[in-house]
Amino acid sequence: MNSSLAWQYAIIGVLVALSALSVLRKYLPSVWGRALAGIATLLQSGRSPGWLQRLGTRLRARIPAAVGSSCGSSGGCSSCGACGSGDSSSQAKAGVQPITLQPPRSR
Repeated sequence: MNSSLAWQYAIIGVLVALSALSVLRKYLPSVWGRALAGIATLLQSGRSPGWLQRLGTRLRARIPAAVGSSCGSSGGCSSCGACGSGDSSSQAKAGVQPITLQPPRSR
């Protein structure tokens, strides 16, 4: 394997990992926040050097505020209305109508 090919694989691997983290942060904010909280807790332990503890403190400040709010039992953000815990009047304002199924007609 050439060194240029190894560099290409390394760069592509870094880009794919950054892309996956970006998607995780955008579409799974609860999981992202719990991951940040776990990493921050490890960094802020008493065994870590001071610079790692400061990094953990800054990382803890970046945890989304929506983490831990009520979206069922999953700890989601409650902003999309998908969990059903939102206000039903907001759904009526949006023009959402429930689906009603009619029984088949007998011939």
